[in-house]
Amino acid sequence: MKAIVVVPTYNERENIENFVSAVRGQPGHIDVLIVDDNSPDGTGELADTLAARYPGSVSVLHRERKQGLGPAYLAGFQHVLAKLDHDRIVQMDADLSHDPAYLPAFLQASETYDLVLGSRYVKGISVVNWDFKRLLLSKTASRYVRIATGLPFTDLTGGFKCWRRTALECIGLHRVAARGYIFQTEMTYRAYRKGLRVGEIPIIF
Repeated sequence: MKAIVVVPTYNERENIENFVSAVRGQPGHIDVLIVDDNSPDGTGELADTLAARYPGSVSVLHRERKQGLGPAYLAGFQHVLAKLDHDRIVQMDADLSHDPAYLPAFLQASETYDLVLGSRYVKGISVVNWDFKRLLLSKTASRYVRIATGLPFTDLTGGFKCWRRTALECIGLHRVAARGYIFQTEMTYRAYRKGLRVGEIPIIF
């Protein structure tokens, strides 16, 4: 199994080096593709430095401007499918709110599922350092989306996921329309409607 993490960045200079180090510290030699939206804080330049430090393991996709989370992920996915040979593609946030220590569990679950969702709610509520208002909004949003779409999953707005390459190839990335955080829901919806095997594992956010 050859895995890569696709991570969009915008002004993540303070986090990206620690993020790359944490991912590379996991078993299985997991690669990283940084998709930078021309960050004014120099994230892209630091990403290039990391790519030079870890050739063949860290790569960078530079985009001209910030266009939203969805387009950044789509550009990263399309780059992997067109130019790289990884058969597991993980999506994560760069600020380490998604703990790279969960990566082995995601990859193990991907032996069974085409898409693995990291859920903050599959075993109660597993979120730290959020105030009650933010937690209530997130939980309510996930429940609303679950009712509206009929998707039988506990966390439909989270962004920690592992895809099989074949799953991304078959869902029609060119048809994905969402730009912001609803992108997470649309991708899961498309996978589920295609009849792909979708499963959840618990994470702490």
